[in-house]
Amino acid sequence: MQLGQFSASVSVDGVKLSEYAVEQSADGKQVTCWIPSENDKQFCVKFKNTDARKTYPVSSRVFVDGIKCGGRLLQIRRDNVSKGSRDSVSTSADKRRPLTFSQQALTDDDAYLNAAISPDLGTIRVVFNHVNPLGTSKRWKGREGRFQPQTLHERSKKAMGHSVQSDLFRLRATHSCSPFPCSRFGPEFRQQNRRCHSEHIEQLVTFVFKYRPIGLLRAEGIAPPAPRQERAATPTDILDLTMDADTDDDTEIKQLEARLGALKNKKKRVKREPGEVKKEIKSEEPIFKPGEVIDLT
Repeated sequence: MQLGQFSASVSVDGVKLSEYAVEQSADGKQVTCWIPSENDKQFCVKFKNTDARKTYPVSSRVFVDGIKCGGRLLQIRRDNVSKGSRDSVSTSADKRRPLTFSQQALTDDDAYLNAAISPDLGTIRVVFNHVNPLGTSKRWKGREGRFQPQTLHERSKKAMGHSVQSDLFRLRATHSCSPFPCSRFGPEFRQQNRRCHSEHIEQLVTFVFKYRPIGLLRAEGIAPPAPRQERAATPTDILDLTMDADTDDDTEIKQLEARLGALKNKKKRVKREPGEVKKEIKSEEPIFKPGEVIDLT
């Protein structure tokens, strides 16, 4: 999605997810859409500032299901474009977990029927802020176990199919959005997660991605129906178009001539039906001979 000089997207396996029913707020500071989620798929949130010539620093913060997943100070570059991504969350001072869509946990226990549910459940939010950087520190400040799946009652209106959890612990060295497993990052090693301190001055724009399974989005009319599978062509449906046009005409003429000759021969060989009697006119001698005088008195 794009809003002014800022943009954000969510990708899975390196491919940007489709965005449906994009809506912009009346004040022009927030844009919302729906995206399809798939169980057990890791995802990456990408964000960009396409005009970094502004004199004030800009930071981006990512929230998943209302939980803060960290921020990034977008550095000004020579091409005036600054960008970043977030595909994991820090769980301790030296460990990270990738963000993953997971199956929503449901229960029929009525003790969960009236349990408080966050209004941000099922959302991925990217917020761009005007900030005043104050520096970084090595001390990690966070809360472990932030992405424990929330159990919902099966009759809850929020039982929407998927939620987000941080996957099994993995150690990382970069913030790459590579879709490959952690083993592709090379040998594991510990990384000191730093914290950036900044003074918040103004919230600029917000992007909200509401994620649901594609089947639910189609059932609600948010996403278009699945494309119909075309019937495979049978041998009788296949036409041979490799023949030359002149060859086709000559072949057709020969076939017609052969058919005409066969009909002519058939007509000559027509035989009479069995038992059919040929009708002949018997010639008899005339009653009056020429020159004979007949007396009529």
